Amino acid sequence: MAKHEILGYFEHRRDGAWVCVKPFTLTTKNASIDIRQGMRFDYGKRVGGVDLAEYLEQLGSQFGS
Repeated sequence: MAKHEILGYFEHRRDGAWVCVKPFTLTTKNASIDIRQGMRFDYGKRVGGVDLAEYLEQLGSQFGS
C-alpha cells in the first residue's frame, strides 16, 4: 500500500480528530497494530510509536484528505 492510501481508512473530523472508517493493520518500525473501525485518534495519541493524527494530517495536506 502506498503511504497516502491510509487516508482511505480514516475520516477527518471538524474537531481535528481522525476516525477509522474501515479496519486495517498499521505496521511501523516498532509494532503491528490492528486498527478497528470507530477508533479515534487525536493529536498526541501515539500508536506504534507514531502520532497517527499528525501523520494523517501531513499526508492529507500532500494528497488531500
